[in-house]
Order: sequence, then C-alpha cells, then structure tokens
Amino acid sequence: MKKILSLGLLCGLILASPIRAATTTTINGVFEKTVHAFSETYAPLGQIPASELMNQPVVGIDENRGLLKVQTARGIVLIAGAAVTTTKAAAAPRETACSYIATLSASSTGSSAGFADNCKPSGH
Repeated sequence: MKKILSLGLLCGLILASPIRAATTTTINGVFEKTVHAFSETYAPLGQIPASELMNQPVVGIDENRGLLKVQTARGIVLIAGAAVTTTKAAAAPRETACSYIATLSASSTGSSAGFADNCKPSGH
C-alpha cells in the first residue's frame, strides 16, 4: 500500500511540474552578448554573459526601479527589461480618456506641441 501511495505521489509531482514550468516567466532572448546587472541593493555587478541569463526564471520586478529580478547561478540579479525578451507576453497598453490626438503642431494657445488638443473623454 505504501508503494502505491508513493508511486501515486511521484506521478502527481511529475505531472504537475510541466504545468508549473509552463507558467514561470523565463528569459528566452538577450539583445547583446552581455547584460549590465545589479544586486538587490542596486550595487553594480558588472556585465553578465547572456548565456548565464538564458532560460533563467524571472522571479519578480523591482518595485523601486522596474528592473527584472532574475534567478541565476550567482543568485538573484536585477537587469533592465529592455535588455532581454521573456516568455511572458507584454501587457496591453493602458486605456486613455483621450479619443483624439492632434498632429505635431503648435496648439491654438501656443503652449504645447498639440499632442492633446481636441482631446475628448471617451464616448463623446
């Protein structure tokens, strides 16, 4: 009976592992050969080879600076999200109440570049 229970538990863990792995965001691309990294206290760690970041899990986002927290063999390092691509899809852009954005020109008052001239609340 213990063997059957142990086997069942082992099978359950094996089956659950791919599901967990599929939902974990990982680094799947790096734009340069090295990436500048920081410690969790923002101390510069220098350049980390791209190969050390590939397929490593992203464990969070630093709330103060927006850097990605990546688990590596060196421990958790902070890197700029723009330096890498991940398996997680980008978030949709925020909604705005502006339904019209004018062309680049001086506004009627001459106080702006015309970006939000004629901006109306959504639904109008």
